[in-house]
Amino acid sequence: MYQPEIERISEELYFIAASPATRRLRTQAQLLSQTDVPVLVTGEAGSGKTTAARLIHSLSIRSSFPFMRVGCAVLTRDLLENELFGYEHASANGRPESTLGKFEECAKGTILLDEFDAMPDAVQRRLLKLLETGEFVRCGGQSPIRADVRIIAATCRDLELAAAEKRVQEELFYRLSAFELRVPPLRERHEEIPLLLGHLMNRLTRRYGVPAPRFSTALLDACQQCAWPGNLNELENFAKRFLAHGDEGAALNELFSRPDYGSASKGGNGNGQSKTSGPPSSLHTSEETSSLKLLVRNAKGETERGAIAQALEQTHWNRKAAARLLNISYRALLYKIQEYHLAPRAESARLLGTDGMRNAK
Repeated sequence: MYQPEIERISEELYFIAASPATRRLRTQAQLLSQTDVPVLVTGEAGSGKTTAARLIHSLSIRSSFPFMRVGCAVLTRDLLENELFGYEHASANGRPESTLGKFEECAKGTILLDEFDAMPDAVQRRLLKLLETGEFVRCGGQSPIRADVRIIAATCRDLELAAAEKRVQEELFYRLSAFELRVPPLRERHEEIPLLLGHLMNRLTRRYGVPAPRFSTALLDACQQCAWPGNLNELENFAKRFLAHGDEGAALNELFSRPDYGSASKGGNGNGQSKTSGPPSSLHTSEETSSLKLLVRNAKGETERGAIAQALEQTHWNRKAAARLLNISYRALLYKIQEYHLAPRAESARLLGTDGMRNAK
């Protein structure tokens, strides 16, 4: 079991390491921060590539200077060229004027070229020349300018394929891929999900000025059973919905009904898929099997037990209401209560009374 390490990078940004994968990433970032070589950060969309780049910057001797991110996929060729390299032009009175680009504005700091492989070919050639000579020329200018900036490039695509298909300059690919930092997806570090949810929720509640809802053990366990193909972006959207509605039953139902529920469990086969097992043998009818399908798909017993117990307590042990909340049949719920040896707490039993128990049957 790893003791989590939480490292503050900026006012609202933290690097969380609570798994072997992110501890390795932290060690690699520390080593890369000691040099000025270009770095290629790879990983799935939303996995935290910008955070990894910020971590390298914060650990380097450039940490007191600017960090800038440029999204290369959202700008046209001319706009991206001007944004990065600046440009020279004549003013209204005919006098020459210069507009600084990011490579000058970010002097002595670090610049992140996000989705750099989306750069048009002409911009790639200019970037390659900067990497080769350490100099660049403003658009429309003549004089070379020395660049004092650390370059980090990020992508979520297969660069070898992009280079083979001539979508990325081959020499640029080799220059950037010499030092690569891979950011693991959430499904490879699911033990960090409770910490990440807590961090995301704290950030959201500060932003919107509302109290934070509580994540129960059952809800956190269910979150860890999902692969989260959208990674941190998808996890944050889930946290926003939970903050807006505060309905744990609805949140659990959302998780149980996901097609990837159970794929991040320890019983997985290593490729994002988990081993499946059939429904309990005492459920004979196809109706019962169908109604429980979403709930039991790859679920670990403790997670399922916690979710059922939570629904029963929430409905004061009105089993029909709990079955509706869990979206399973009443008969299947009775089976699960017996299987997990569930019984109402004393407080719930007092609330129910004799009449309540009769109505719940």
